[in-house]
Amino acid sequence: GAGGNDCEAVVYRRHPAVAAAAAWLGQYGQAHLTGTGACVFAAFDTETDAKQILDQLPPNWTGFVAQGRNRSPLHERLARERAACA
Repeated sequence: GAGGNDCEAVVYRRHPAVAAAAAWLGQYGQAHLTGTGACVFAAFDTETDAKQILDQLPPNWTGFVAQGRNRSPLHERLARERAACA
């Protein structure tokens, strides 16, 4: 999404390893922090692009490629359930 994360500055300051991961990923795309810092992620145009970046992941780091969602599947189901009850 277009929103920011208010926790980024604090997490990066208190956890240099997270800041390093964001800086590394930021070489390839706009790095973002999930929630309070469990994960750093970036969006890429294609799955192939994402996999090429993943192949360059520094040793001892873990990562994966996933498809992003603009809306949680749970929210989609709740909307359908509400519509069915109306």
